[in-house]
Amino acid sequence: MVALAAAGLVAAVPGLRGFAARSPSAAVSALGWSPASVPAAPSMPAAASVPAAGSVPAAALAPARSTGAAPSRSGGTYRVVGLGDSVPAATACGCTSYVSLVAAGAASRQGRAAAVTNLAEGGLTTSGLAEQLTDSAVRAQVAAADLVIITVGANDFDPDILTTSACTPVPALPCYQPTLSSQRSRLAAVLADVGHLTAARHGAVLVTGYWNVFLDGEAARELGDDYVAASTALTRAENALLASVGTAHGATYVDLFTLFKGSDGTVDDTRLLAPDADHPNAAGHALIARGLLSALAARG
Repeated sequence: MVALAAAGLVAAVPGLRGFAARSPSAAVSALGWSPASVPAAPSMPAAASVPAAGSVPAAALAPARSTGAAPSRSGGTYRVVGLGDSVPAATACGCTSYVSLVAAGAASRQGRAAAVTNLAEGGLTTSGLAEQLTDSAVRAQVAAADLVIITVGANDFDPDILTTSACTPVPALPCYQPTLSSQRSRLAAVLADVGHLTAARHGAVLVTGYWNVFLDGEAARELGDDYVAASTALTRAENALLASVGTAHGATYVDLFTLFKGSDGTVDDTRLLAPDADHPNAAGHALIARGLLSALAARG
């Protein structure tokens, strides 16, 4: 996601994270999860709902720590690939990404060792992801995955025009409609490609939405009601697009907006955000991981 300059806000964003391949940790234990404690698989639609922020146990919000992957007990390796922008890359966090946390939790549930290849890159757009998927090494990693986690789309939008007259009326956001339209076709192509690559191994694909495509929490409120209303409207439109395209191509959509802010969008998610108010902190990554594990369990 792209950090915005806000009055009185000091953005502490480290360098963008590029190609990274990491072994997953046993950080699942730091979150209080075990094979038995991973949520059971209730009957849920493909656009999976996840627990609201206030309902998540405190243990799930504890900072994750990273150690070596547990030895496999039933043979085989559970392979997870992360794709997308600075959110799954854990930019501005200095913590374990939810990609690795989910890998650890899902592998532990199955009694397998986890292997993570996090290909997320800061600043990546949907066009950038489409380009990344032309690389043979990337394609091989995705094809070998048991699970692919994708968070992408926020960087397609220009934040500078959010509160200009071009963006009124807010509910329609006419300034972003061309971007949303072109993004739909690019995402469809990306997810069709990922689906093709993962078909042989019957790999699962989880696509997340956003709590906000721009700044959120206290920092966003400091920019005024118009900013909050416009960014929320765009985020809802983006999430609806991600859910629609994702489910149409066999992926499971995971609703991070409700997870962070509640169904009515009134929960203050400042405590889940890094100092730049744009990326999740360790508590945010832990909460996202719990939501993704719940959605994964629901798939059966």
